[in-house]
Amino acid sequence: MPTTAFVLALVAAMLHAGWNLVVKAADDRVASALAVTWGAAVVNVPVLLALGLPSAEAAPYLGAAAIVHTAYMLWLARAYQLADFALSYPLARGTAPLLVSIGGVLFASDSLPMPGIVGVVLVAGAILSLIHLPRPGQRIDAALVTGLCIATYTIIDGMAVRATGQPLQYLGALFLAQAILLTGVVLVMRRGRLHLGPGLGRIFVIGGGASALAYLLVLMAAERAPLGLVSGVRELSVLFGVVAGARILDEHVSPRHAVSVAVAASGALLIAVS
Repeated sequence: MPTTAFVLALVAAMLHAGWNLVVKAADDRVASALAVTWGAAVVNVPVLLALGLPSAEAAPYLGAAAIVHTAYMLWLARAYQLADFALSYPLARGTAPLLVSIGGVLFASDSLPMPGIVGVVLVAGAILSLIHLPRPGQRIDAALVTGLCIATYTIIDGMAVRATGQPLQYLGALFLAQAILLTGVVLVMRRGRLHLGPGLGRIFVIGGGASALAYLLVLMAAERAPLGLVSGVRELSVLFGVVAGARILDEHVSPRHAVSVAVAASGALLIAVS
């Protein structure tokens, strides 16, 4: 995997864990997810004004991606309502690399070298090993659906960037379309009422900015390396997520997490040199 692509994906992983922590820590996680989405959309408006919309070739990808990204944000908010961050975040992220690797080969003509395959398997396996039986009252089904959404939109967006060669325009149009669609869905869910509580301004700025930059870096990495390898490195976000869950949210993290983290790091190194 090219060094540039590895660094881009790793920085994206850090930013991703950060804005997810912001959503988890909010009282109203759906409203928080909506604030993050609109923050990312607004950040990209100057890009669209300067560069214009992506080519017509991107339209089918944008339509499908906006729907999947919207579903992702809703299921993500629900996952954080049903389980600890240290459990739901690794589970949602850990289901993606193998699915993306398979999808990249089937739909995006990717070819993974053997070290990369082993690395992806190690990262995915290590992350999934972080899963423990939920405490009473916790559920992990929403986190699993979230992981499926992640895998699906990663494949769609990676193919779109390769087809158009316009990551900035595509990302700007995608976030704007997602924000509009998510707003409509939330208004329907809440019967036209949307309470904007305190703290959403900070989430809008910090979470939205981190979300937009993180995904831009992922798309830039996807131009330079197979989708499965990019996804594998990106899943190292769980390292930062688990630490944040323990340190900031005071969630329980067992010693098994340390071993899983070491294995995941080894898998990331294999991806980097493949």
